[in-house]
Amino acid sequence: MNTSRHILSLLFLLLVLPLRAQQDMSDQMKNYAEEYSQCKEAGKRLQLANKFFSYLLEADYIDQPIQFPAGSHIDSVDVNVYYYVAEWHYNEGNYQTAADYCLQATRCMGEVDDASKSDVYGLLGAVYFRMSAYEKAVEALNRCYELDKKANDFDRMSSTLNSIASVFVASGKSQEAEKYVLEAIAANSLTNNITRRAVLFGTASELYRSLDEKDEALEYAQKALEAERMVGDNAKIGVRLSQLASAQMGLSKFKEARQSLFEAIPLLYNSGNLHSWGICKNQLGDILANEGKNDEAAACYLDAAMLFLKQGDMYNELHARKGLYKTTKESAPNEAMMHLERAQQLKDSIYQNTTSEAIAKYNALYGNDILQKENERMEQRNRTFLTTLVASIALLLILFSLAYFSNNQRHKRKEQNYEEHINTIEGKYSRIHKGYKHMMREKLLNVNNLSEKDRKFLLELADCTSKEVEKGNTDIKSIAKEMRVSVATIRRRVGESLKTTPKVFILDIRMDKAKNLLINAPSLSVAEVAEKCGYTQISNFTRAFKNYFDLMPSDLRAKYETEDDQQQSTL
Repeated sequence: MNTSRHILSLLFLLLVLPLRAQQDMSDQMKNYAEEYSQCKEAGKRLQLANKFFSYLLEADYIDQPIQFPAGSHIDSVDVNVYYYVAEWHYNEGNYQTAADYCLQATRCMGEVDDASKSDVYGLLGAVYFRMSAYEKAVEALNRCYELDKKANDFDRMSSTLNSIASVFVASGKSQEAEKYVLEAIAANSLTNNITRRAVLFGTASELYRSLDEKDEALEYAQKALEAERMVGDNAKIGVRLSQLASAQMGLSKFKEARQSLFEAIPLLYNSGNLHSWGICKNQLGDILANEGKNDEAAACYLDAAMLFLKQGDMYNELHARKGLYKTTKESAPNEAMMHLERAQQLKDSIYQNTTSEAIAKYNALYGNDILQKENERMEQRNRTFLTTLVASIALLLILFSLAYFSNNQRHKRKEQNYEEHINTIEGKYSRIHKGYKHMMREKLLNVNNLSEKDRKFLLELADCTSKEVEKGNTDIKSIAKEMRVSVATIRRRVGESLKTTPKVFILDIRMDKAKNLLINAPSLSVAEVAEKCGYTQISNFTRAFKNYFDLMPSDLRAKYETEDDQQQSTL
């Protein structure tokens, strides 16, 4: 009896004390952060910061001591404190609080090194990603990448590029993600970071799974797991096993997927990676539901739903709620309806969040200008109304009589001029297109070790791509369909001939086409050039053009117009 009591006491200590320690640390982090934020005197803030980092070292949260000497710039101290507080909340799944502290850190970057700035923006991007705020995540990560590129740090560059790719994959823009993944893998190849390599292969697996290229997804998932096992981090091995299970499920290898998840779930739970643990629970629920084991599946979905509800992850909770509805609608119809209602609320919230962000951005950019212009127009109408009324009546009688006699002749001249204008534009655009084809031919002639067969194929591909993008078709599938070849054929031949991807090849075509039109078709506006290059939004076109040429479209056109004027003045 005494032995049993001792065993129960020991179990109590083993289970309860770690939870108390975790809660104590949460309270301490909260107290330190609040005390530091409220302190206004620089010297006192420095003391509080050193006390805070001493606590983190004692709690084994950081591996090496961080201490700021007297005279340290307060910006650097602030950024480090807010960063570690944000990181703590991120690891605890408190994403909104983590975002708040990251944003607080961004306001203190006056005298801070680029590496610290990059860390803050990288964490902010990860936080927004977890909150499904994808547009904000990409914005933060792009700032992070610019800082990494400035430092020429290939390891950090590969990490940030991978994060950007992950955001695009999660937001359903996998075609956009491919370029970033391949660039990340290329940057990583210049380092010896095997841990990062495992992450990149994992992202590539998710990317190709979203592109429905299932064999490639499985191959990259296996490579990711193999690399992670070399490192030996159980938490990360669990993540790779989850990715492997997804690839296996895509190929209907459910038995292998179940085994991967059974290995992953305890690894993730014991390591504290509850977010990935919840994703695995959703995956296992999908497999069990597919096998007709609804009760077991519902238990998995419920675990996931409760976790993602707490973390505020709407997308993954939506997945769980849909699963709960399907697996309980026969055995517990009332409960199933509750899950269905919650799923609808989540769908509405996701839509409203996306829409409200777009509306807010539009109003911030254009709302005040529109209001101001409308007021000006109203004032002008009020001032001129009485003055113009009498004059308008008199003029109307005169103009009506003149219009009656000249209308027929003017209409005929207009039709004639319009036809001449269209013929001129069509003829000029035809010459521009021929010049563009000649330019592409010259460009491909300069590619070394290119057979005549490959050159002919690439010229045909370039011409077809140019025509398709004018129709708004910029994806490889549309181009492959027009050429009557498979996507795989284009990927293989472009890769073998030019050592690049179809995505990059298409971008090259669009940018070359844009440059050609901007220089040789001055009658086309920038918006019309953008449309002919497959861009429906001029902002997307100008951003892509600036990234490609490091020059705005209007600046390029102005540059060539200046050169033409100089040549003419010389002549």
